[in-house]
Amino acid sequence: MGKIKQGILGGFRGKVGTVIGASWNGISYMRGIAQSVRNANTAAQQTQRGFFRELLDLVGQFSNEQLESLFPSTPKGMTRRNMLLQQFADGKVIDGDTKTVDLTEVKTVGNAPTAELPAVTVTAAGENLTISWNGDTDARTAAAAEYPTVFVANTTKKRVFLVNSTTALGATGEASFNVGLSAYGEATDTFCGFMLLNGSKIALVGFGTMAVTKRPARPPKKNA
Repeated sequence: MGKIKQGILGGFRGKVGTVIGASWNGISYMRGIAQSVRNANTAAQQTQRGFFRELLDLVGQFSNEQLESLFPSTPKGMTRRNMLLQQFADGKVIDGDTKTVDLTEVKTVGNAPTAELPAVTVTAAGENLTISWNGDTDARTAAAAEYPTVFVANTTKKRVFLVNSTTALGATGEASFNVGLSAYGEATDTFCGFMLLNGSKIALVGFGTMAVTKRPARPPKKNA
């Protein structure tokens, strides 16, 4: 029970209803009791937390080197990772009580241009992942000598990659290149992707997507 001092207009100490009275340096003050939030684990909150975890997992698959390549200039008022979080969040799909990222709806990553570029097809077969494109556009003709970077998404396993083409964009017709499938998924997985221009006139190597799939055999020991 709270105790009132100096009459009803004076300060008080203790709890009265939802208010706590106290004093500091001779100054009386009141504050409200911290209210507990009922049902803080609602279905909507669980859905949002699960969606945020999915976003963090997707963004976490990119290295700092890749993020710096995607965003050469730091986005105004945001970190590179937060900007990429927002881009993935734009691909959200809500189905009843579930909310997830639909990688087929992600249209761009970073600030590289994607408009007017040929559509990309990503197909898994045997031990290879084939990345191909076709379609004639003015942007393609202007950048025919460039080696694009392709955003590849394994929609089955929710994995994302940036893959550097070993084939030039070309001015017209179909073009393609292959990478080893084992680093990106399995033949039964579904893939999608789109093209990003990086201005490179030579085929880049690596970019955080390479993996050792088979180690070379050890040389035989020399006889003593």
